[in-house]
Amino acid sequence: MERRQRPRSCRRREKDGRGEPYPSGCNSIPAPKGKRFDDTPDPPPGLGTAVTDLERSLADPRRYRRQIERLFDRTLFSPVRRSLRQAGVPFESVFDRQRRFARLLARTVAAGDYEFAPGRVREIRVGGKVREVFAFRMTDRLVHGVAAEIIDEAAQPRLSASLYSYRKGLSWWHAVRLLGAYMRAQRKARPDPKDRGLFVIRRDIDSYTDSIPVGPGSPLWPMLHRLLEGKDGRLPEAAWTVIERVVRPDARAKDGGLMCLTRGLPTGQPISCVVFNFYLHELDRRLDAVPGAFYARFSDDILFAHPEPGPVQEAARIIEETAAALDLKLKVEKSRDLYVTAPGRPAPPGCPARGRSSIPFLGVEVWTDGTVSLGREKARAFVRDLEDRASRTARALCGSAPDAIGRGICSVLNRALRPETAPFRQRSADTLWRIVTNRPQLLHLDGLVARIVLRAATGRTGPRAFRTIPLRKIRSEWGLLSLYHGRNKRPRRPS
Repeated sequence: MERRQRPRSCRRREKDGRGEPYPSGCNSIPAPKGKRFDDTPDPPPGLGTAVTDLERSLADPRRYRRQIERLFDRTLFSPVRRSLRQAGVPFESVFDRQRRFARLLARTVAAGDYEFAPGRVREIRVGGKVREVFAFRMTDRLVHGVAAEIIDEAAQPRLSASLYSYRKGLSWWHAVRLLGAYMRAQRKARPDPKDRGLFVIRRDIDSYTDSIPVGPGSPLWPMLHRLLEGKDGRLPEAAWTVIERVVRPDARAKDGGLMCLTRGLPTGQPISCVVFNFYLHELDRRLDAVPGAFYARFSDDILFAHPEPGPVQEAARIIEETAAALDLKLKVEKSRDLYVTAPGRPAPPGCPARGRSSIPFLGVEVWTDGTVSLGREKARAFVRDLEDRASRTARALCGSAPDAIGRGICSVLNRALRPETAPFRQRSADTLWRIVTNRPQLLHLDGLVARIVLRAATGRTGPRAFRTIPLRKIRSEWGLLSLYHGRNKRPRRPS
């Protein structure tokens, strides 16, 4: 019988100050022995309980192989692939020997011999904002992915059907479509237009990414321990240490010092999305239980609607209470109380809500008849982007015949408008073809796009320019797409 040697740790403790003491307040978080981690009650019927065996899951090589394949797919055409190298071993070698590598890595983690290395904090610019993201070495990324997958599987039975962020098979546009269906149902159930008012509250967590507490006294640790513990209420110490180091990893700051977070999750890593969903699951459960209401949450963006003011006021109280219990704060400038009617009538006396004709949600506007239009800011960005593409194309074709310039501009804009042309499409193109059902807005955007083509091709502005080159020529000869007609012909996708 062949004798197997105990595998060496795939991670070596780096000699770069790893043994330095933690800053104040960043001590380890041990799991209590012999008793439950917290005294919270069992989840109510219907939410399910965790069935994941943490120790066995961390020792499963198949999970590590899945993470290797996912990392390969995500970095296939990315320059990040060149930096995926550890101890002189490129990621391609790991991928070629993924079976053996996954077995060794799983065995090391299960034995408690795996050692994490400090990550690096980098700054990136997203949407005009500077954000800090965490980068880890290659094997740490694999272990982070496995731990996040295990927690996500255990949390799925507890997650609400009203949660639409970072979930397989669900997207933000499902929430928008269901909100439109809810508003149509309310309109049908109330024949009198004076009784069709809908009370809506919008709430947003202030800096949700960076404000979730992860220090020793955080409510997150009892949640995770109860989620992953066995029937006896215990967790293996080595397995719990892996979870702790993934949720609250060490990292080196810009000055090179070792730091340990007490607030915020490692942005850019899969565990952050999992915790975003799970941390507010109690809020989801309480608001889902309100009869006759519509509730939806996308990460920290919360929307609650009801035809009566009482349940809405109670929902606002529940949100504030839950946020305080979880050591979170609401963003005051994004909190909105709305009273939605078709003509935008003011709210009844004594109600602080503001009258509106539509509900702004996730970058779109949902109207009282259930139709959806692109939000004002996104519509403006859409027009500005097309103007920029058209002007650059006209400059590139300078000196050509007017018809050639017009066809070239229309060809470029058609690629921006088609959702299938992923490398060239405009950001809002997919939303316009998939979500937007407000035909007047589509007609309006069609007119604006035609003016953009005309102005870039001829230099003339205003409706009078169509006397020189009619809209029929732009559509039939130059081939400009129509959002309105294209949306009517496009088959409706299931909700």
